[in-house]
Amino acid sequence: MHAQLKAIRDKHFPALGQRDYRLFWTGQCISLIGTWMQTVGQAWLVYQLTDSSFLLGLVGTLQFLPMMLFCLPIGAIIDRHSKKQILFWVQFIMMVNAMVLALMVWTGKATYGSIALQAFVLGLLNSIDMPVRQSFMAELASKQHLMNAIALNSTVFNAARVIGPAVSGLVFSYFGPTVCFLLNGISFIPVLYNIKRIQADGRPAEGKTRGKILSEVLDGLTYVIKNPTISTTMMLVALCNTLVMNFNVMIPVMAKTVLQGDSKSYGFLMTALGTGAFVGALSLAVNSHKGLRLKLLMGAYLALSLFIFILGFQRQFSFAFIIFIFAGWCMTTALSCSNTTIQANSPDGMRGRIMSVYSLVLGGSVPIGSIYAGSMCESLGVSTTFKISGVLGIILVSSIILSRYKLIVRHQEALKAGL
Repeated sequence: MHAQLKAIRDKHFPALGQRDYRLFWTGQCISLIGTWMQTVGQAWLVYQLTDSSFLLGLVGTLQFLPMMLFCLPIGAIIDRHSKKQILFWVQFIMMVNAMVLALMVWTGKATYGSIALQAFVLGLLNSIDMPVRQSFMAELASKQHLMNAIALNSTVFNAARVIGPAVSGLVFSYFGPTVCFLLNGISFIPVLYNIKRIQADGRPAEGKTRGKILSEVLDGLTYVIKNPTISTTMMLVALCNTLVMNFNVMIPVMAKTVLQGDSKSYGFLMTALGTGAFVGALSLAVNSHKGLRLKLLMGAYLALSLFIFILGFQRQFSFAFIIFIFAGWCMTTALSCSNTTIQANSPDGMRGRIMSVYSLVLGGSVPIGSIYAGSMCESLGVSTTFKISGVLGIILVSSIILSRYKLIVRHQEALKAGL
């Protein structure tokens, strides 16, 4: 039996055969469930306190605003120092942040302002955590298994997206938000333990000369702009993350105002989204040996926009639940393919800076998207917002595909030919 399981792992999940990546991955399995519990609990708590979709969107803006401000210089710093040490201390401070939030809610001192401040602090930490974790991935798993490693990371992220919201909805209903935040804090302990055991340090090569941080940031931006594969992928991520993927704002509003539900309904809709995302990530991991698939990446963004449009017409919980499963599959397929495409086209010495640009685009577009979604839901209603977002996504994604696809293909062919 053990030999059979090992054969399956080596065939479909070869990244798990590497010790450092396995330690990182297993720690994430526990911690990410807690993270999603806090994400869901925080959104529902804010909506309960304010009954305002705009203020809910504003918290999302504050949480992701630091990525817009700090991601680019952080990328240059990451390329200079130990990624392992940076990752450990960021995760430790995240644990403390979750514990403080739990204490505030337990003592009755949690107000909208204090929760918004905590969200900003978490965003500041995420602006460091996201690029260092993404760039460290290539050193935890070999380059030939990088797509498998990224897909597996998406798998556990989205498994947590399935379990976390469902558990959070129940815990929130029976025990309140304090326990949601406390459990998230506790979930960081196995992550910290496993990071300590990782052998790879993620330090830059010895003797590599460094210029000024601003100069290195500009080098990274120049590389992104001149590489059509990376720049097009970044455009798709920015576009869809701003207009299409505003689930943390729109789902609680839809659950309460359109479907007449409560925190349990919200949790189950998030679970539906996570279920589709988990299946999408798992299928990518199993098929990672097929390599990068540009058509799959672009098709996933287009299909996601279509499902967002369809959600604008849903009034029954069961139908909305099913559509969110398909939307989740498209979302994780699009983002995982984007991540892999960018990393595979990034030189080792510049990966931290390029992934910081990716983190800026991925996380920095959320504040704009949150304000957009919150304002639209407030003025036009969530159903109309789904319809408008879907139509805009379909039109703009189609335009990018039609104008950039041949350019990317020619660029990839030139790289293979060594030009």
